[in-house]
Amino acid sequence: MHQLPHAGWLLRLEEQLRRPLIERAASIMAAFSVVQLAASIPSTWLVERSGQVHMGLFGTIVVAGAVELVLAALVLRWLAPRDPEGLTRTSRAVMTTIAIGYGSFGVAIAYGFGFWASPFLLFPAVNALLVGIVFSRHYGVISVVASVAGTSVLELLRVDGHVPYAPALIDDSVQGSGTLERVIGTGGPLLVFVVLTVSLAFGMLRVVDDQRRALARTHEMIRRYVPEQVVDAVLVHGDTSTRLQRRKLTVFFSDVVGFTETTERMEPEELEVVVGEYFSEMARIASTHDGTIDELVGDAVLIFFGAPVATTDRDHALRAVRMAVEMQEAVELLNQRWERAGIDARFRIRMGINTGVVAVGNVGSGARQKYAALGRAVNLAARIQTHSAPGQVLLSRATWLLVRDEVPCELVDTVELKGIGHPVELYTVADAAAGHRDGALGE
Repeated sequence: MHQLPHAGWLLRLEEQLRRPLIERAASIMAAFSVVQLAASIPSTWLVERSGQVHMGLFGTIVVAGAVELVLAALVLRWLAPRDPEGLTRTSRAVMTTIAIGYGSFGVAIAYGFGFWASPFLLFPAVNALLVGIVFSRHYGVISVVASVAGTSVLELLRVDGHVPYAPALIDDSVQGSGTLERVIGTGGPLLVFVVLTVSLAFGMLRVVDDQRRALARTHEMIRRYVPEQVVDAVLVHGDTSTRLQRRKLTVFFSDVVGFTETTERMEPEELEVVVGEYFSEMARIASTHDGTIDELVGDAVLIFFGAPVATTDRDHALRAVRMAVEMQEAVELLNQRWERAGIDARFRIRMGINTGVVAVGNVGSGARQKYAALGRAVNLAARIQTHSAPGQVLLSRATWLLVRDEVPCELVDTVELKGIGHPVELYTVADAAAGHRDGALGE
């Protein structure tokens, strides 16, 4: 995969656009409110020095726009944790109100300086485009409709003599710019240009929206088969981030004691429920601790920490151990759930953890590859797991040295393991299966 180089600001913008709708809108609106407030101060000063503008009307419009933007940012910030994707009726009403309000602000600026004698006529169109990018094409269209409606009403009132033309301007000669000849000669082509520009912009927005939704669905499907950390690394850095390389990882390995005997006495429907819930919960906990899932096969789970994204060896080991303890607790809650459901299944899990240097990256042929960890450190984690008692978490000395200051452990034994040319000290996490937290697994 070839990744085009991007400037830092563009990467940050792309990151913002990938965030949930309301959260993204709150951040962008907050940034715009700061910029608009900062720009309004020198703008007001320069306009006042010109002596050609009624500052009372102009100042009122500018302040109203700034207040509207700040309030929008605050309301969106409040909504973000409650409805991040903007799916509730309240969120839709808020976004509709913002779209109409921002469109009306653009109309007010254009009206104050004269619709047909000022480039400010483009302001409502730009505002509508901004709303469409921040929220969605739907709300951009609402802003356009509000702008067109507001402009039409003000022009009808002006033609009937109820409101003046360009009321923000002091020079009365500007009023002549609002004659029918001036409207047709200047406003007609300009209006056509604005309509074409907005139509093109929203056509592009529709294509982008469709592609973004399709890409989001594709990414979600890929994450079901490929570790999400690998997907994110490839999207950001290209396939260079997944090339095979030597790296120190902490590797976790587990299996279910007596899995074959347990599943043989179950009906196929019960087996589907039990295995599905077990792997779903293990995957959820692994994701919580940012572990990279290598295998979920049969009754075995292989997870490693430190690739493709690495922090420190100590952090990798601590996250692996904490994940293992949480998994043991979750299995106990799953057993209770299955018992209440009348399913004759009780899982007991053996777990082994080791830290060491492995080869990690894409392995396989050019047509079919898999992101995996290979080497003696992986094999040692599997061997340690076979010496674990049900409900126990065993660590190698390498892992224990990294976590001993924060995780209470006890030396169990020093053993000879098949395929390992030296004695291996085994440490157990004290009370790994005890102290279950209430509510750790949703009912």
